[in-house]
Amino acid sequence: MARVNEGVEIRYLTPEQRETELAKLINPWIGDEGPLDAGFRRGLGDGPLRARGVAFDDRTTVVWDEAGVQVLQAGEAKGEIVALCSPVLLHNRFKEKGPSLCRIDYLCRGALLGSRFTAEGENDA
Repeated sequence: MARVNEGVEIRYLTPEQRETELAKLINPWIGDEGPLDAGFRRGLGDGPLRARGVAFDDRTTVVWDEAGVQVLQAGEAKGEIVALCSPVLLHNRFKEKGPSLCRIDYLCRGALLGSRFTAEGENDA
């Protein structure tokens, strides 16, 4: 886990606003799950999204479930917020398809505010 010099802007939205936020992402990675299946892929595609998921590009992560949507965007470092970067371990079946991922956790006074994902070597994936 390494400290990163950045802050975060977090917005909480209704489930109906998910599509609008996803449309703002540039060629995102998407991981979503339903009651019987899960997937990890590049791009929005034509198929429907599952009930719970995460989509991200280089600066923004959108997390959703049936209750709402959370949007996290990298921002300027702020004194109270600590950003910690950790590598994400992917299940074997995703290793050939996906990039090397990092999760950046944002904490304020020890409480987790949210997490944002980034892909290392984007141009190589």
